[in-house]
Amino acid sequence: MSVFTPVTVDEARAFMTPYCLGDIIDFQNIAAGVENSNFFVTTTLGRYVLTIFEKIPRADLDFYMGLMAHLSRVGVPCAAPLVDHHKQILQTLKNKPAALVTRLNGNDIAHPQPKDCFAVGTALANMHQAATGFSLKMTNWRGLSWWREYGSALQPHVSDRENTVLDLELKHQANFDSLDLPRGIIHGDLFRDNILWDEKHDGHVPQMIDFYFACEDQLLLDVAITANDWCLEISAYPAAALNANNTHALLAGYASVRAFTPAEQAAWPQVLRAAALRSWLGRLGYYHFPRDSELTHPKDHPFSERLLAYHASHEAQNRTLMP
Repeated sequence: MSVFTPVTVDEARAFMTPYCLGDIIDFQNIAAGVENSNFFVTTTLGRYVLTIFEKIPRADLDFYMGLMAHLSRVGVPCAAPLVDHHKQILQTLKNKPAALVTRLNGNDIAHPQPKDCFAVGTALANMHQAATGFSLKMTNWRGLSWWREYGSALQPHVSDRENTVLDLELKHQANFDSLDLPRGIIHGDLFRDNILWDEKHDGHVPQMIDFYFACEDQLLLDVAITANDWCLEISAYPAAALNANNTHALLAGYASVRAFTPAEQAAWPQVLRAAALRSWLGRLGYYHFPRDSELTHPKDHPFSERLLAYHASHEAQNRTLMP
């Protein structure tokens, strides 16, 4: 969540009028993330998030909005889009598609413990199960084909050493699409800042936000993307490593809802590497192809490369963490 398209309070007030949600009493830019322009909006009737979609094709937004609405309806704790008095979700603001979604209570966690990781794994598996009832389709535009194409686009901009690492890893992942693992709708970006924890109910409830990388792919890729952020050995930074206790807890939480297949257990080390490669490519792109933004936070692309190297040298150890 960054701000690429500035919005004034008066422009936000006009946008909000069809929702009949009262008058704006607070309006703030959101600085986290990298893809869309986002704003916190507080009105006399509630708190919301206003998103302007900077790059997502209008035709794809029906999938993202529909998925969030579906998951919310079936009980998955997550942000959900609102409809205006014409029963429309998507509007236009500054000549770009825009939407209003619920703003969830709670905060993210910077230093998760095993119990948190178990809850995240459980929540992710529940989301995967709940999404089976959603009918719209979306291919993974950040899958293997994109890894290859984006790696080629980056080639003139990165060092010879980085190009060598990319080439070797792409060869290692050449069979990724033919791994024949269980597939379904994935979140695709379930990092620590995309879960808010609700402390108002009994327990410690993870609530998902930011579904704009959601798509259809191998479910294990979603688990690996999540583990590569939630299960880091944070005390080792700037070195990259997984915390064994957190990783085992996340995988155990997931398996308490949907057991991993033998093929997934065998593929786990490769898929961890694939998830790290995907993040590294994306962060290299944000670094070498920066976009004009009023407010944004850069991503640490060297760390993603170090995490990829860690996975490449710890495949046997990573395999033992599977339940």
